[in-house]
Amino acid sequence: MNAKVMACALLILGLFGGLVAMAQEVSPSPRRGQQTFMRVGCHLCHGTNGQGSGAGSALTPNTPSPEAIASFIRTAPGRMPAYPKEVLSDGEIADIVAFLRTVPPPPSVDSIRILRILGPRK
Repeated sequence: MNAKVMACALLILGLFGGLVAMAQEVSPSPRRGQQTFMRVGCHLCHGTNGQGSGAGSALTPNTPSPEAIASFIRTAPGRMPAYPKEVLSDGEIADIVAFLRTVPPPPSVDSIRILRILGPRK
């Protein structure tokens, strides 16, 4: 190969590698989402897996879209504080949604043997 062809090939490979890296950076990441969920304190009210608690509603297993969650987070009616983009970016919200969508639904009551044996509370 002559030097010009080699230089062009290296340039193309470098550009392609950069595009792949950029695509990986902007793709929602469940791992980053879980880290952000814990870092900004979502888990304090919504539980460590978004299952909800007395303080915050369940975010799983029927996780809203990133746009719906972002809209709610930005305005936050009720007791929840609002998170502006300077605190929680749209990309971070997309990561959180990606994390929440990896959380499996809880088992059904009928699938838990001891609960079937004990039966309903009276």
